[in-house]
Amino acid sequence: MAAVSFDMTFSYVAAGWEGSASDQAVLRWAVTSGGLVVPEGKFYLVDSGYANTPKFIAPYRGDRYHIASFRGCNRRYTGEKDLFNHVHAQLRNVVERTFGVLKARFPILSRKGGIPYPYRTQVKIVMACCIIHNFIRKVNEPDELFELYEHGETQENVDHGDQQVRGQAREDDRVAGERVRAGIAQQLWTNHQRRVNRQQQDD
Repeated sequence: MAAVSFDMTFSYVAAGWEGSASDQAVLRWAVTSGGLVVPEGKFYLVDSGYANTPKFIAPYRGDRYHIASFRGCNRRYTGEKDLFNHVHAQLRNVVERTFGVLKARFPILSRKGGIPYPYRTQVKIVMACCIIHNFIRKVNEPDELFELYEHGETQENVDHGDQQVRGQAREDDRVAGERVRAGIAQQLWTNHQRRVNRQQQDD
């Protein structure tokens, strides 16, 4: 599990969990024991495999989420949840682009059959690759891989917004998370409606 900044660097990496572990279980460990800290008043955008809480905002389930589904004649939004999911997908796409750079630079991470080293060495390799990735991003400009992935919208491993949430968040966290998400969605919708009204008046 990793947290990614909008500059395409890793701000947190948890390596070593089994693939069968639920996203929610890894996140719970990261927050309680693994050193992941969410700054006060901030939140992370997460995919639909996580529960929606005040500090980890997930997309609305049951509404379209795939970026490609909003293109062309499908750009008109059906409501505030639909708009929220589009904005969420656009912002969270930086995760896919960041991992695209990482795996393109270090093919061993996506090697068929896994990394051919003992478990402890595997964990160290993952962490080392992420550290080198960050170093290159901050020091080595320009970089052809970052330039290749920086402005695109990759479709690799894209969340379609319908993943099953494995593991539960506390009820009070879910309620508070829904309040935060609904407030954001409502504000986005209000701003969108104002833009649409101004455009209609201009026409």
